Amino acid sequence: MRKILVALLSIFGFGQAVARPPDQTPAPVTSDLRSMVLNLSPTEIGLSPQNFPHQAWGMVMETGMDAGYYTLVVLADGTTSLYFSTGGGVIGAGEKAQVREASQQFIGWGNRLLGAAHPAASMQPPAVGQTQFFFLTFDGVRSYAAPEAELGEERDSLSPLFHAGHAVIAAVRQARP
Repeated sequence: MRKILVALLSIFGFGQAVARPPDQTPAPVTSDLRSMVLNLSPTEIGLSPQNFPHQAWGMVMETGMDAGYYTLVVLADGTTSLYFSTGGGVIGAGEKAQVREASQQFIGWGNRLLGAAHPAASMQPPAVGQTQFFFLTFDGVRSYAAPEAELGEERDSLSPLFHAGHAVIAAVRQARP
């Protein structure tokens, strides 16, 4: 995963807002990044139950909007990225201390609330107004979906996870140059 991120960073610029490349449409880039993360094996990033003693080693939070959706990715190896289905985003944000701290809290909430998730039957992007979480675990991908408004207004049991994810997004935005 690090090799892939380094390659992407060299294309897009380390920790910078990702500009739309002139010769490539954004949808395939973000679709490929999303697919890569959702199909990632923990061993590809050096994680095992022995060196990371928690079930969920990664979290993906996505929310559908009128113009597409955004994807927040947080992995236990320190990887934190935010990208948009319409193009652009931030890759490599986990290098910043405040982002790393918020990301660790997000994974912590994911592990606390893992029992609410079910094996992922579909990995389709979210519909408008829906937020979905993908819990990347040593036993496979689990998921949970709810209306964004229910999560945001604390009317859902996974509201703390939603707010922890938004704390990561806030830290990413604050860390940008």
